[in-house]
Amino acid sequence: MTNYPKVSIITVVYNGIEFLEETIKSVIAQTYPNIEYIIVDGGSKDGTLDIIKKYEAHISKWISEPDKGIYDAMNKGIDLATGDWQNFLNAGDSFVDNNVLEKIFTTNLENITLVYGDIIAIRENGQKLNVNAIELKDDNSIKKGMKVCHQAIFYNKNIMIKYDDKLRLKSEWKHLIEITRKENFSPKKFNFPIVYYSVGGLGAQQLKLNQKEYRDVFLKMYGISAYITYMPFFAYMTLRRILKKILKK
Repeated sequence: MTNYPKVSIITVVYNGIEFLEETIKSVIAQTYPNIEYIIVDGGSKDGTLDIIKKYEAHISKWISEPDKGIYDAMNKGIDLATGDWQNFLNAGDSFVDNNVLEKIFTTNLENITLVYGDIIAIRENGQKLNVNAIELKDDNSIKKGMKVCHQAIFYNKNIMIKYDDKLRLKSEWKHLIEITRKENFSPKKFNFPIVYYSVGGLGAQQLKLNQKEYRDVFLKMYGISAYITYMPFFAYMTLRRILKKILKK
């Protein structure tokens, strides 16, 4: 196969000196020959720019400037990307091996507009856990939440849209719901891990806001009738948050 689609890998970072280098190495070590690597930095002050400059020869584009939050930064990455496919690999996350992009993009993806796969989650204690993604068929597949790791998704340029930067935590989920509703949505799952994903991001740290935004997005995207039907699930989420708070004391 000689026609390699261009894959834009976008890394958003802010004061990520401890984590960024691992992510960069993971991208530039890929055997796939047509990668556009973009880094969007939010104006870091901790030496992150030194890491970026260290690998500048391997980075297609990078910017460093203040933003309005992670989703604003991700939208900047979309504006910079020129690839046929786009993926967001956050600082601290990495591909599971050097061949993963080659395994995906040397496959026949004709008429496919979104590809995704499983992950290996890494807990704060270093424990690794294989997590299988759901079968993503339509917006009903993700009514209870994302259920597919954002870093393990590749969006075709013909289906990509901007993220809602008014949300702080649940824009990835809203974004995926919107994409599943597009007429040209055609997914393909790869049944192997694509990324190492570090558990304990913003959503885990801000459970109350995470659940509020979940309810707000659910109500907006699925309507009041579905919201009432899912009230027991929302109650379960609230109870789980309370229990986690108690157990941490």
